[in-house]
Amino acid sequence: MTQRAEGPALPCASGSPVNDRAVLLTLSLPRINEYMTSARIEAVHADVGAALGTGSKFIDLTIDLSAIAAQDCPPVSHFRLAVRDRVWLRRLQVARGDTIAVGATIAWFTTDAHEPLDVTPSRSVRVAIAGILAPAEGWPGESR
Repeated sequence: MTQRAEGPALPCASGSPVNDRAVLLTLSLPRINEYMTSARIEAVHADVGAALGTGSKFIDLTIDLSAIAAQDCPPVSHFRLAVRDRVWLRRLQVARGDTIAVGATIAWFTTDAHEPLDVTPSRSVRVAIAGILAPAEGWPGESR
C-alpha cells in the first residue's frame, strides 16, 4: 500500500489504494419516495471532524407525506442514511429538528482529514438508505 505524508492511502471497494490526492465529497438529501419534497432530521450520528468507516450510521430522517392526501393514518416513514465510503465529516449543514428540501446539501466529506474545503466537490458520498420501523405512540410497551 502506498503512503502519503498525511497517512496511508485509503483503499477503494476492491481493496486497492485510491490515487494519492484526497477527494471532496458532498451529500444532498436524496429523493427516497417519489412524492417527498422534504425530510426532518431526527438524529445526526457523527460530529464534524469524525472519521466514518464504510457502513457507519450517519443521519436519521422522517418523511411525512400526509400533505399529499387526507388519510386516517398519516403516511410517515423513518429512514437511516449510512455512508458507504471511508470519509471524514468536515462540514455539517443541518441539525436535529431541521426540515430540509430534497436536493439540499446535508454535509461535506473528505477522504483525507486535512483536505481543503475550498475546492469543487468531486462527487457525492455513497450512502445506503435503510427503512426504520418505529413503534407507534401509545402501543403497549412504548415509552416515548
